[in-house]
Amino acid sequence: MLHPVIQRFEAQAELLDVQAAHVSLDDAVVRLAAWIGLAEGKLSEDDVVALVEVGGILYREGLRKRQS
Repeated sequence: MLHPVIQRFEAQAELLDVQAAHVSLDDAVVRLAAWIGLAEGKLSEDDVVALVEVGGILYREGLRKRQS
């Protein structure tokens, strides 16, 4: 059984496909960075660390994709 949040990710991915949305890993990194920047004062340090880790993963994969 998938975690409920992963199910939400899957549903969002399907919606993006239906909409034929042309969004990339770079778009995700930019959106995440903007959101963290806006919410940073409201987030715990642990939350910021976790979100920056996710951003780092997305950034690295986007960089690998561009370099290949």
